[in-house]
Amino acid sequence: MMHFNPLKDAGEPQGDNIRRYRETFAEVEALGARVRRARRQADLSLKRVNSAPEPHSAGNAVFAVELERHRADRETMFEAMRKLDAARQALRAIASDFAMDQDKAAAANLRRPA
Repeated sequence: MMHFNPLKDAGEPQGDNIRRYRETFAEVEALGARVRRARRQADLSLKRVNSAPEPHSAGNAVFAVELERHRADRETMFEAMRKLDAARQALRAIASDFAMDQDKAAAANLRRPA
């Protein structure tokens, strides 16, 4: 969760930094949607595994196929989650840069004689 909104709190627009923030924010949103879709798919494939006819063993071809699909769906979900985590980390770094720039500007304004 972001507590600093550089688009609101940064004061003057900072060109490339604002563009980078917006692009990264959009990427986080898109990856969040991808994770939700992948999670739903993994949940559905797990339900298919659990509803496969008995016995639930490698000798049951239906079970084996459904289990492999679920494993693939689960790996797709984990990959999307890793990408989302990386994008969130990048977004935090960009927001942190904005906050530091704002702090530096505030400190510079305090040093100026009135």
